[in-house]
Amino acid sequence: MNKLNSVSDFISCGKYLVSEGYVHRHRLGAVGVSAGSLLVSAAINMHPELFQAAILKVPFLDVCSSLLDPTLPLTVLDYEEFGNPQLHAHFEYILKYSPYDNIPEGVCCPSMLVKASLNDSRVGVWEAAKWVAKIRDKTCTRCSSSVILQTNMSGGHFGEGGRFGQCEEAAHEYAFLMKVLGES
Repeated sequence: MNKLNSVSDFISCGKYLVSEGYVHRHRLGAVGVSAGSLLVSAAINMHPELFQAAILKVPFLDVCSSLLDPTLPLTVLDYEEFGNPQLHAHFEYILKYSPYDNIPEGVCCPSMLVKASLNDSRVGVWEAAKWVAKIRDKTCTRCSSSVILQTNMSGGHFGEGGRFGQCEEAAHEYAFLMKVLGES
């Protein structure tokens, strides 16, 4: 179990990009897809000031609850990578990095676009919905950041497919990043 190392490495990469002048500290964004969203959101929980924007696509965010349900399609397969929360030591470790279980209270979070798919058989749409509700409830109400939940009502884990749909989705994501991070 090395998920905390992955999160720490990701944070270090972001800090390096800022400290070496590759990106201005107010323009660092991150994108995560599926389990990659776990990495991005866990890093945001630990260092919300580092990122100004994030896009989380079909995000795996409630690690404990999902891995405690063996009827979900990938649960048993995911034990090797994320840990088996039925084992006490694994459960305690998962609680240290699980994005849903570590949302900081009262801090400003970056602006985020969270994209879920109703027909996703790999990551339940409820993970994104309950995480967005909790982050809106727990984080600072005075900051100007926004957390947007967009639900695709017909696509699955890999979207709806088709070149036009993929281009439209990419344009929407770039527009979000440009709005939040600035155009130049």
